[in-house]
Amino acid sequence: MSPVQDVGEAEFEAAVVARSRQVPVVVDFWAEWCAPCRALGPTLEREVAALNGRVELKKVDIDDAQSLAGRFKVQSIPAVMAFRDGKVVASFVGARDATFLRRWLAELAPSHAQAVLGRATTEGELRALIDDPEVGPAASYQLAERLLGLGQVEEALGLLDRVKPGNPLFEKAEAAKRQAAFAFDAQAFGGEARAREVLSSKPDDLEARFALASALAARGDFAGALDTFLGIVAANRKFREDAARKAMVAIFDRLGPPHELTQQFRRRLQIVL
Repeated sequence: MSPVQDVGEAEFEAAVVARSRQVPVVVDFWAEWCAPCRALGPTLEREVAALNGRVELKKVDIDDAQSLAGRFKVQSIPAVMAFRDGKVVASFVGARDATFLRRWLAELAPSHAQAVLGRATTEGELRALIDDPEVGPAASYQLAERLLGLGQVEEALGLLDRVKPGNPLFEKAEAAKRQAAFAFDAQAFGGEARAREVLSSKPDDLEARFALASALAARGDFAGALDTFLGIVAANRKFREDAARKAMVAIFDRLGPPHELTQQFRRRLQIVL
């Protein structure tokens, strides 16, 4: 079957709804008079064709199929909907570039390598994928996250370096590198145990506090790390050229803006500052 097909109201159930139970079907609701539709159409067709049958594309002219437009609440065109198992599973409105379409379609119909990565549950399975030209950066990032949790910092950093600028995971990889750097900061002082030992007799020792906070961040205790770094900011904002505040910002980046700890400690930091 051709990967691109014009369908109307009479063919829609068989060509889209039923067919989507065998292969994902993308429907492009468009019209000849719509300039953004004419801009999107050829790019969408090329990207679907590049998937070699993993996705099929159907085009619906809304002027000839107004009941379909109403059924799927098409209010602006081009409107693109992806069907799987008879249901709409993804959609977007407006003209988009090839990069967006490639990623959108990849989520709808993952390649063999993407499917293998999605099923990977062990360190060995991830290692087998890190040199794959398609999913290698994602596999490297996932493996690095595991190694950071196990304290294997140097190998994790090497894997994170495989995630290059332009990759969707680049910012996350950079934030993960900062977490790895926390481990080195803690090790330079002698580790978490040494930092706690010093603080037991010298609770105001900011170097020991910084080492403790770094150790906590390195092993993923972000609440404890943020609380300890905040104490340093409150005690001496200029310590190590504002290093404690910068460390807190790095953790915020690692957790992401919506995270509860990010929101809580941003407020607390603003009060201290």
